[in-house]
Amino acid sequence: MTKPSLVLLLALGGLVACGDDDRPGIGRDGGGTGLDAGPLPDGTVARPDVGPLPDPFDPRNGCGATAIETQQVPGSVLLVFDFSGSMNNDPSGGDGTPTKWDLATGAINDVLSSVPDDLNMGLMLFPDPSASDDCDVVSMPQVAVGPLSTTRSEIASRLSSTPNGGSTPIINASRSAWNHMLSLSAPGQKGIIVVSDGGETCESELADEMAVHSEARTNNLAYGVTTYAVGLNASNSLLSGLAFYGGTPRTDTCIPDCSANDRICTTDADCTRGATCQSLFPFPVPGAPDIRACQGGTDGECCHYTASSGGFRAEFEAALEEIAQRFLDSCVFDLPRGSDPGSFDAGQVNVGVTFSGEERTVLGRSEDGGVDSWNYTSDAYDSIVIQGPICERLLSGDATVEIVLGCPTILI
Repeated sequence: MTKPSLVLLLALGGLVACGDDDRPGIGRDGGGTGLDAGPLPDGTVARPDVGPLPDPFDPRNGCGATAIETQQVPGSVLLVFDFSGSMNNDPSGGDGTPTKWDLATGAINDVLSSVPDDLNMGLMLFPDPSASDDCDVVSMPQVAVGPLSTTRSEIASRLSSTPNGGSTPIINASRSAWNHMLSLSAPGQKGIIVVSDGGETCESELADEMAVHSEARTNNLAYGVTTYAVGLNASNSLLSGLAFYGGTPRTDTCIPDCSANDRICTTDADCTRGATCQSLFPFPVPGAPDIRACQGGTDGECCHYTASSGGFRAEFEAALEEIAQRFLDSCVFDLPRGSDPGSFDAGQVNVGVTFSGEERTVLGRSEDGGVDSWNYTSDAYDSIVIQGPICERLLSGDATVEIVLGCPTILI
C-alpha cells in the first residue's frame, strides 16, 4: 500500500493579530459571508462591521513565514462485521467449503498484516454472539478502536470463532457503531465499514431503512463520521444507501436505491422500476415477522463495494485495502500551537494549499464538508480537516499545505 507524494508544511509566526478582532473568525468579505447564518460549534460569530481582510499569507501583514513540517493524522475506523448464520455458507450459497466466513476473515487478516500500526481500528460483530435474541447488537465493540499495533491480534482472535446462527441486524448495528465513533476522542478521520452477505432481517419497515440512511447522512455531514459498506456477494439498497448517504459512493453515477428487488415495503407503491411488494418467506415462519420486500424489478448501479462469488476473497481484500488507505491518507492534519502555545488563538488560524505550478489557494473555514474549505476536527483544536473536492486532489498529487497563525480566520 503506497501513499501519494504530499509535502506538508506549517507556517508559524509570532501571534501578531492583523486587526483588533479577538473573535474566532470573520467572513471572507468582512460581512455577510461569514457565520451570520449561525455559529460554528465553538461559538464563532462573524462581525459585520470589519473591512476587507489582508492576505493571511503575506509576511507584510505580520502573520509569520517560518515553515516547519507537520503530518497527516491517521484515521479511526470500526469494522462492523456480519456474524449471522449465512456466513457459514459458501459464496455460491451452498453448504460447501471454504465458507464466506473463512474467506472473508482470511482477507481481513491479510490486509491488517500490511496496514501500518498507526491506523486506529476496532471490530464489532453483529448480531451479538453472546445474546439469546439473534437480533440483538452490542453497545460496545468486541475490540475497541485503537492503534493496530495493539488491536491487530485482538481482531484476529475474535475472528477465529465461527458464526453459530443468528439474523442480520444491519440497521441497529450501524447505529451502535456510529454511537461508538461519535464518543471516540480521536483527531483523525472517523468512519465505520459495514460488511454483510445479505440484507436486513430484523427491521421490517421501509421507514427503518429510510431513517438509517438519514442518520448516515447526518453522521457524515454534521459529525464527520463516514460510512463504507461492503456486500459479500450481495447488492442491495440498504448497503448502497449507507454508502451513498454516508459520503462514500463508489461512482458518480450510482444510486442509493439501486436494487428494485430487495427494498423493504408494505405495498406495491413502495417499490420502483417495475417491482412489486412480496413476502420474503414463501411460507409463514412461526414467531418471525412477515418481512416484505420489492421483487421482480430492474436493478441499477449500487454505491457500495461488492465481492462476487467468483472473486470473493480477492475482491473483498481489494475493497478493504482501498478503504484502509483512505483512512491513512485522510485530509486531516496536525495543528501545532506555534512557539508560544499559551497564546494560541483558534480564531486566528488560516489554511492554504498550493499545487505544483499553481498559485496558493487560501481556504476558508466552513461547516459544509461539501465545499473546498477546512474546519477543526474537534473543539480541542489539535487538528484540522481539509474538505470538499480539493481533498481528493490533494491526496492524488504533490501539494504544499500551509497553516499560518495570527490573522483572523477567513470564514465561508
